[in-house]
Amino acid sequence: MSIKKLVNKLIVNSTCITYMLGLFFLAIAFPSCALVQKNSKKNNGKVPVEYALTVAAINHPSVDNAYIEVSFNESARFYRIPKNAAPEYLELLSMSEKTNTPVLVKRANEYSDIILRVRKKK
Repeated sequence: MSIKKLVNKLIVNSTCITYMLGLFFLAIAFPSCALVQKNSKKNNGKVPVEYALTVAAINHPSVDNAYIEVSFNESARFYRIPKNAAPEYLELLSMSEKTNTPVLVKRANEYSDIILRVRKKK
């Protein structure tokens, strides 16, 4: 049997065409899936994060506690800011609570509840 007849027989066979098309589409789709996973950025908990949040309440604890608890409208968690933090941070938080405007809150990482810095949202 000549090579030309063998190729014609393989191409005409519908099962072979189905397998070849499947491999073709798999070869096209696989690199694009690999690129999506490679380029996706995920915070692994080591990068500082900063979010625009609106203060819901500021809870001043007892004298022996070193932190002030702050809750935000956008989050169900309680965050803490040291009592000895910069006074402008506490002023911005209380102003946000009164005027219901967001402020930029920076934390050490995604999983931390300690507030490092508070800034006005531009």
